[in-house]
Amino acid sequence: MQKRTKTEVKVGFGFDIHRLVEGRKLIIAGMEIDYPKGLLGHSDGDVVLHAVCDAALGAIAAGEIGVFYPPTDLNIAGISSVVIAKRVLEVLEEKQAKITHIDCTLVTEAPKMRPYYDVVRKSLNKIFGIGLQNISFKAKSHEGLGEVGRGEAMVCHAVVTVKARVN
Repeated sequence: MQKRTKTEVKVGFGFDIHRLVEGRKLIIAGMEIDYPKGLLGHSDGDVVLHAVCDAALGAIAAGEIGVFYPPTDLNIAGISSVVIAKRVLEVLEEKQAKITHIDCTLVTEAPKMRPYYDVVRKSLNKIFGIGLQNISFKAKSHEGLGEVGRGEAMVCHAVVTVKARVN
């Protein structure tokens, strides 16, 4: 008789914010968006991948990306967030867990993201490999309020669902 593997569904929440500055590329979900400003950060500043990765790690109680890639480590300055995401996937695999759904909301005044919805979802699928039907991406404005509303920063909120093996 074969022993059944028991699994649990877990949910994690992620959040990230970065300043928008001139002289940097704007990287969203692992791809470059044509815009005169980019996100300032120790890495490439990809708020979408950072929020998704933190949510995935949160779902399995494994901390946040700064645990694996501390901003004080000068050897990783400018690291691609796709590399960070690949490491997060390794951590999930070590914990016998797999992402089953991603839902993220980017909050920004500009650029307008609606024309990029499908390409962002495809990029996230290329990185996480869970199927487009399991990836939601949307953007909202901040109605002119605060640093996001003034075009000084971008924020991303993400919820990730994970199926994890229970021992």
